[in-house]
Amino acid sequence: MIWISSFPRSGNTFFRNILYEVYGLESSTFHVDSDYHHDENYQDYPFIKTHLFPHQLEPNDPKIPAIYIVRDGRDALCSIAHHRKDIVVPGSDYYGNLKAAIIAEKGTFFGGWSGNVKEWIERAELIIRYEDLVTDPVGCAERLRKIYNLPKPRPEKMPTFEEFKFGLPKYGSGKDRDISEEEMRELARKNFRKGKVGSWKEEMPEELFELFWSYHGETMEHLGYSKEGEIIKLNPDLDYQVMHKLGIPYLPTPAKRKKILIEANKLVSGDNDGIKRYQVELLKGLLPVIKNPDRQWDIDLYIQGKIQPLTANKKLLYNDFNTEDTIIKDKQGIKVKKSLFQRFEGTLVNIIPDNFIAYLNKHNIKIFHKVYDIIKQTLFKVAELIVKAVRFIINLLYLIKTWLKHLFTDPKTEKQFRTYDLIHLPLMQHYPPFRRTKSRILVTIHDLTHRYYPQFHTSINISNAEKGLRFITRSEADVIAVSDSTFRDTLKECRINKEKVHLVYEAAEKDKFRFILNRDETGKVKKKYGIPPDGPFFLCLSTIEPRKNLTNTIRAFTKLIEENPDYNVNLVIAGKKGWSFDKLYLHNKVLSKRIVFTGFVNDKDLSALYSEALALCYVSYYEGFGLPILEAMNCMSPVIYGNNSSMPEIVGDGGIPADPDNIDDIKQKMKQIFEDHDLREQLRKMALKKSLNFSWRNTIIDTLKVYDQIINRS
Repeated sequence: MIWISSFPRSGNTFFRNILYEVYGLESSTFHVDSDYHHDENYQDYPFIKTHLFPHQLEPNDPKIPAIYIVRDGRDALCSIAHHRKDIVVPGSDYYGNLKAAIIAEKGTFFGGWSGNVKEWIERAELIIRYEDLVTDPVGCAERLRKIYNLPKPRPEKMPTFEEFKFGLPKYGSGKDRDISEEEMRELARKNFRKGKVGSWKEEMPEELFELFWSYHGETMEHLGYSKEGEIIKLNPDLDYQVMHKLGIPYLPTPAKRKKILIEANKLVSGDNDGIKRYQVELLKGLLPVIKNPDRQWDIDLYIQGKIQPLTANKKLLYNDFNTEDTIIKDKQGIKVKKSLFQRFEGTLVNIIPDNFIAYLNKHNIKIFHKVYDIIKQTLFKVAELIVKAVRFIINLLYLIKTWLKHLFTDPKTEKQFRTYDLIHLPLMQHYPPFRRTKSRILVTIHDLTHRYYPQFHTSINISNAEKGLRFITRSEADVIAVSDSTFRDTLKECRINKEKVHLVYEAAEKDKFRFILNRDETGKVKKKYGIPPDGPFFLCLSTIEPRKNLTNTIRAFTKLIEENPDYNVNLVIAGKKGWSFDKLYLHNKVLSKRIVFTGFVNDKDLSALYSEALALCYVSYYEGFGLPILEAMNCMSPVIYGNNSSMPEIVGDGGIPADPDNIDDIKQKMKQIFEDHDLREQLRKMALKKSLNFSWRNTIIDTLKVYDQIINRS
């Protein structure tokens, strides 16, 4: 027996009829849904049709051969939306069906198109594209000879698609049901609705196309489906498995592999910043490259003085960014995560009488802040000093340990460096172990904010960044700039030839950051972080430090509420405390219901906050790329952004700019988005559309091109 699997409406029934008409081979079906009939003796047939995941099959034996029929996901989902409207739930709304099928909430619609495809790509021996099947049905069927001894074909018996649609085909007309011939013909007409390649261009609304591509675009490209609709060439580095199973030839095994060493100490740091995310996603994207038995690349990592294979560090790559906040329970017994600082603040606020607070706020707001600050300093200053001292000692010891390793690199390790064709440093400050190597060097520059805004950096960070830039010049290294803004800043600030600076955009992980429709799910996340359930909110997400300009954002929001007290809107500030947090935090009990400091937010919860937010407020003074901006746009959140550096380039029409120094300007942009529903919806659509220009697949492909270019340079 052989499994014939596909996502529904992808040509499985068409293929079964080809096997029956041209080869005389019958097939059966296997379902677990009681609404669908399948033969009790289905295992006695040579071929068994299914739409289930591999682990749901009975028998669940990986030795049983399987083929997978894949169709352009847009055509498949448009067809399934019509099928649901015409047959499964007669009279249901096509647009609603299509949107639900794209999102496939909680594993509905057979796990979603991408989910179904990804599992079966791994399991199937052969993959057949529907687009090839309708062009050359017998030729595609003949590929089965690799796993099954087919009888001699009878091509003259092959019916046309119209004969399937308007006739009584063996499969798809309900011949196994107790229905009339007229009902069979009607069912065949509905099951063989169009069979046309590219019908999505007429049937998928633009906004749903963009939603589809945000969910499934990278999987589509992995199978050769372009955004425009044509079949495109696959990439041998990333798509070799699909190419092999599609029967597409690719380059033979190279005589010598190119050896890359990537510095990766960020993987073992406790950070969750954009640079660590960049490194994690880059390495995750490179994992498939080194799984290819005919690969042209060998990729190792340098971590804490040791060289290790990339594959040995998979656990570090797939650890979610989690918080270590204290877990407490609210009045309903629901677990809610709050930081220790939040709990201290809550205690302080509770011990001040409400009528005293109201009196001070009514007559002189400044007096209240002074009283509050005195109480805070009295109660917590000693504790804060102790915590800071302990942290300082720990960080100092770690710094000494790290720099000793950097300064005294093992001679054997230095000798190993010379065996690599290229060494890639994802962060220029991590240059010390490589300062003596003669190998080719590539450094990713994320930003040069330490030069443009030194007041927002510690002296240690400025010194390390400057040393990193000098290392780039001294070693004649190549540079990857993560945005066009950073590209121009690099050429302006560094003594480096233009041909050695390469523009490779970052991206956000689309499987993790995507629009969430289910408001029950987003409501649970809001409750978890203490966000009021009944009001809209603006969201700020970043490490809480001066460069992010949260002070002016808070002042703008405060002014918005003071001028419009009837506005039912909140400001949610999500992010861990940065190096200057205490200078930012001014707690006001009257506004405490309007401003929520969540502390660090787990990655798995971010999409819910992005999806619900009126807008992401990211009015930063400078960004080399601005990863949270793109994460929000992936979730259809418009952005109020700082009109500088890379942000206009990344956001485009998906948001509106504001002057970081102008509180009234920031306030006005908040007011505009809050009041103008049509503008907000337009920005949401444009944000999602713009986000489609960035993908980790493209980042990996472009990075490998840079590697290749540097290595091949004479």
